[in-house]
Amino acid sequence: MALSPEEFVKRLEAISGSDGILYGRVHLLFEKEQKYQQKALQYKGYLALSDAFKCFFIETTELINTVCRPQIKAPLSEYYPIFVPRLTHGFQSLCGAERIAIYGYPLHAYTLLRNIFDNAVLTSAALQKVTNFYSIEGVTPGKNLDNEEVKRLRKKTEFYVRQRMTGNQSGLTQQVRAELAKWDALFDFEVHGARLSLTGALGWMRGIDSLPILPQFDEIQFAMFMNRYCEVGWMVHRLTPALQPPSVPFPAAWMEKWRILDESFESIVNSLTEQLGKKIGTAIVELVKTKFPFNAQSAFPL
Repeated sequence: MALSPEEFVKRLEAISGSDGILYGRVHLLFEKEQKYQQKALQYKGYLALSDAFKCFFIETTELINTVCRPQIKAPLSEYYPIFVPRLTHGFQSLCGAERIAIYGYPLHAYTLLRNIFDNAVLTSAALQKVTNFYSIEGVTPGKNLDNEEVKRLRKKTEFYVRQRMTGNQSGLTQQVRAELAKWDALFDFEVHGARLSLTGALGWMRGIDSLPILPQFDEIQFAMFMNRYCEVGWMVHRLTPALQPPSVPFPAAWMEKWRILDESFESIVNSLTEQLGKKIGTAIVELVKTKFPFNAQSAFPL
C-alpha cells in the first residue's frame, strides 16, 4: 500500500508518543547527549589543542585557495591532486570523530581513528617515496582497472608500507614496536566486534544491572578516545606542510603557528609517559618523529 508523505509521517508519529510527548523517548537520548557533552568539555587542554589545530588547518586551506594557487606557474606533480584530498579527508574525519565522542559515543569515535591513522601512515610513506599514491589506490598507470587487481595491489602496498613504517623493517626499536603492536591490537578489539564496548554490558549480562543504552559518561572510555585523537591528530598535523607547493611557501607566521602546534601535540602525547608512566607516550613520539619527519618548511616533495 502506497502512502503519501503526510500519511507516512503520521503513521510513525502515532506509535512514537511517550507521556503525551511526540517522540518523547528520543528526547531522553538528546538530554543524555547534552549532559555527556558538558562533562566531556571539562578537558580544557585537550579542547584548546584540538580547536587550535582546527583553526590552523582551515587557515591553511584558505592560504592554498587565496594565496598559493594564484602564484603557481609551473605544473604541479601528478600526485599533488591526490595528496590534498587525502589529507583534507583525514582532517574532516578527525572533526567527525570528535563530534561523535563529545556527544556520548567515544568508542564509536575511537574506531574512526584507526582508519585515519592507516591513511596517515600510507600518505607519509608516499611522501617519502616508500611507495606512491597510485599504488596506495591500487592503480597501475596505463592499465585498465580490474577490481581484483586493484584489491591485490592495495593490500600488497598496505602490507609493504606497514612493515617499513611500524613493523620489523621500520628501524624502530623493539620496545617501541611492541608498544605500537598493543596500541594496534586495542583498535582491532573495537573495530572488529566492538569488544571494548561490550564490556559496558557486563552487568546486564550477569543479571545485576539494567541494559545500558543511553550515553553515560565514562572517564576511561573518553580518555581512550582523547589520547588516540591527539596522537593521530599529531600525525595529520605533521603532514600539513606538504600542502605547500614547491615554489610557493606559506608565510613565516604560518610556520610559527605550525611549530607551536607541533610542540603542543608532542607535549600532550608525551604526558602519558611523563605523568602516568605509560610507555605508549614515548613510543608515539618516536614513531611521529621518525616516520613523519616533516617540518614547517617541508614543501610537497614529489
